[in-house]
Amino acid sequence: MTFEMNRRGFLGGVLAAGAAPVIFGGCARRFSANNKINVGVIGLGRIATSFEIPGVLKRRDIARIVAVCDLDTIRVDNAKSMIEKAYNDGTKIAGYRDYKELIARKDIDAVMICVPDFWHALIASSAILSDKAVWLQKPFTQTILESRLLANLAKKRSTVFQIASQQRSWNQFEGVCRAVNAGVIGDVARVEVGIGIDRSGGSSEAQKVPANFDYETWLGPTPVVPYNETRCHSQDIRKIGDRPGWIQLAPYGWGMITNWGAHHLDIAQWGLGKQLTGPEKVEGTCNWMDLSGGRLWNVHTNYDLHFYYNGGRTDLHVCDRYQTGVKFIGVNGEWLFCTRGAAKVTPSDPEPRVRPGMLGPIAASKPSLLPKLAKMDDDSMNVHVSDWLDAVAADDPSATCTSAEIAHRSSSVCCLGQMCMELGRGRKSFSLDWDPCRETTGSAEYDRLMKPFARDKYDLKVNLAEFGLDLDREMRG
Repeated sequence: MTFEMNRRGFLGGVLAAGAAPVIFGGCARRFSANNKINVGVIGLGRIATSFEIPGVLKRRDIARIVAVCDLDTIRVDNAKSMIEKAYNDGTKIAGYRDYKELIARKDIDAVMICVPDFWHALIASSAILSDKAVWLQKPFTQTILESRLLANLAKKRSTVFQIASQQRSWNQFEGVCRAVNAGVIGDVARVEVGIGIDRSGGSSEAQKVPANFDYETWLGPTPVVPYNETRCHSQDIRKIGDRPGWIQLAPYGWGMITNWGAHHLDIAQWGLGKQLTGPEKVEGTCNWMDLSGGRLWNVHTNYDLHFYYNGGRTDLHVCDRYQTGVKFIGVNGEWLFCTRGAAKVTPSDPEPRVRPGMLGPIAASKPSLLPKLAKMDDDSMNVHVSDWLDAVAADDPSATCTSAEIAHRSSSVCCLGQMCMELGRGRKSFSLDWDPCRETTGSAEYDRLMKPFARDKYDLKVNLAEFGLDLDREMRG
């Protein structure tokens, strides 16, 4: 049985650069005079400069970057220089500090949002309601209710939406998920997921805010606290590829459970056929970072979580003792495993307990179970961007390899894991029930952890009111 044929492969043959001229969909009137998708990029850190921007530059047949935005002017200047040099035709890229100014431009058709997790909902909601096609970095949002709001808005506005879960465009992940869906290993009894471990660090010492960085705005909906470079990102542009401090610092990021969890738990739900629902229960425990000696970063380190599906018959076990990747195990013991192998997002990403090179991208208990998959090529990350641009050109929300609703469900699993760990502080273990239909734990006390962050004008209620909408009504769908 072969599982290598997919929608991305089909579209790639039809719409690849250098093929027949692109025929734009029903929204062609929205595109600029040169019949290209005008793209604005918001957030210009390590992922934007290594993934999003290069991905758009690869598709000059269909799209063109016209504007960039960041709260750090050093990063704005760096991105402008990078893009203008790549085009090498006299193009001048507009630079902004205020994302609302970029989104308000009528000539911009699509936006890529590559900012810290706690800013996702605010910016993405404005982009959706401004009728832009949206690319959003994972995890989808910082809280479950923010996530539900974006999924509702995207559906209501028929937004061409893609979450940057690039593993969905990688052959080994798609192939294994399709094989599991097809029953190759029978009913799934257990899924084992490893997502790596963060390490303690950072500094709580107050520093002077750099003149080039709008730190007050960067804090957005979170509480006002003193600035330290390790809270945000390095001011040395040569280190733009390093992991930023916020990614392992609550409330800006939740650590590995939402960082790599947004990738691997998304794949786990895909293989389980639970993309549009979720678990019924989560239980487990974790250890937390050492904050002695003025250390700042505060998320979990070791973790051991169980997510239960199908009335408890299927156990999705997320544990730092596992090799980084996703292993599906059938009721008869046969299994399929998918991982990135030696690939990491950036060299500064943390190493898993077992080094990636010790297991290849795909492994299986029997050669006969191994799907016949094409080797992942060096351009596989850019394929994910290309997939989104093709969908924007076709004006077809269903043409992306993931959707806002699927992204919401994957993000919810990660957030439930974080909620379980947070509520279980000081306990050997904690158990949290979940109703995936009503999207509630059944406890008002626990559900409060699902609420959006808000501070002054950095509030989704304020954001939606600017478009004449009520937050509570839109949250209900």
